[in-house]
Amino acid sequence: MSKKTKDGVKQSIQELAMGNFRSYPEEFNEVSGEIKEHVQSLANGYWDSRDDKEIQHDEHLGIRLEDYQAWTLEAFETFVKHEHMVN
Repeated sequence: MSKKTKDGVKQSIQELAMGNFRSYPEEFNEVSGEIKEHVQSLANGYWDSRDDKEIQHDEHLGIRLEDYQAWTLEAFETFVKHEHMVN
């Protein structure tokens, strides 16, 4: 999906997050308040690392920090469900 739409940006953020969850499973191995804060911090990092073009694009699409946080949390919840199904 293209990053030209809000759904495209969402998919990109969630793919990036899933890659982080898979790469660092020891940091994302349990659901707790601390883990949710860590996931939110990850989303904040994605938000803060955008270049000027990405910032303008997100503004044009009406994308906010809260969207990045929600999408990253959704990806984490999917990751946890998948991990429990595998284990």
